[in-house]
Amino acid sequence: MHVLSEPDVSKIFGGLTQQQCHAFVSLLSNALIRITKESKPSTPASDKRIHQPLRTVFTTSDDNTYIFMPVSDTASTGIKVVTASANGIQGVINIFNPEGRLQGLIAAAEVTAFRTALATMTLFVRCTTIPKDNILVLGSGRQAEWHARLALLLYPEQIRRVTFINRGAKRLQEMEKGVVSTLRGTYPGVVFEMLAKEGVSDYEQRLGEKLAAADVIFSCTPATEPNFGFAALQTNPKQRFISLIGSYKPNMHEVDTETLLSGGGKVYVDSKSACLEEAGELISGGVGEEALIEMGDLLGADSTAEGALDVPAGCNVVYKGVGIALMDLVVGKKVLDVGVEMGLGTHVDGF
Repeated sequence: MHVLSEPDVSKIFGGLTQQQCHAFVSLLSNALIRITKESKPSTPASDKRIHQPLRTVFTTSDDNTYIFMPVSDTASTGIKVVTASANGIQGVINIFNPEGRLQGLIAAAEVTAFRTALATMTLFVRCTTIPKDNILVLGSGRQAEWHARLALLLYPEQIRRVTFINRGAKRLQEMEKGVVSTLRGTYPGVVFEMLAKEGVSDYEQRLGEKLAAADVIFSCTPATEPNFGFAALQTNPKQRFISLIGSYKPNMHEVDTETLLSGGGKVYVDSKSACLEEAGELISGGVGEEALIEMGDLLGADSTAEGALDVPAGCNVVYKGVGIALMDLVVGKKVLDVGVEMGLGTHVDGF
């Protein structure tokens, strides 16, 4: 059994090349195609190789929330266990072989942020007709960081500006010192900006200006009220790519219904069943399954996972993801293999 800590995982992702990033995009795209194909009523039960029940979530009397996400693709089985407390989020991905022998334990925080951003990228790389010059990122956590990192890694010649926006100023200051200072050194031709709501009297005006200028919006916040309304985008009408991955409970909403349905009434999702159960924007907006396009269907309809997406005139491209356990399994297994090859982590005998 092999153990990879957060620093080990960070080393693996920190050295990622553009070619390796595209390989990860293809890996996850193929997994999404497989699970969508198997979920079709026409697929016989005997042919199903992926088993993925909805996650189990409960909160204890001391206000700690526990999330259990089991999954198996027959070749490997895994379960991610995450604890959210006042001290932050801790988690681990357990990976087993088909006979139940524990193959690896992987610290989950960095993998979760990476695979979530990677899922967004499976659609982002297909939006070749939407400019990527001006990117706006809502949030200041690892999810926000990895959306920016992967977009820059994939499109270093196209992106000209990245703006991070957050309610609190402290987290942005921490991000400025760590993440953004590194990105400035790596991408000297890109302008990086920060905007916090806290302590800024004209925040709403400045937010509106940033939204109007944005070509791409990555929303990565567990907001219970929309971060912005559709009217802010309409001050400068143009096609945009909008990703919503921060809300994962029925009471959470990152955008209003008009923004959600600004893709011609269609929303791309990682999983129809999971999003209809957990995504607050879809639930409050009364959005049904007929309005959703599962990524596996989109990707499986083309022989190339990165073929250009046909975006109708006047429509945005809107992606909503709540995360599914298969993402953790396929990305975690790959990270485990790479970690072993690089000599990272600790091997423990007897499991």
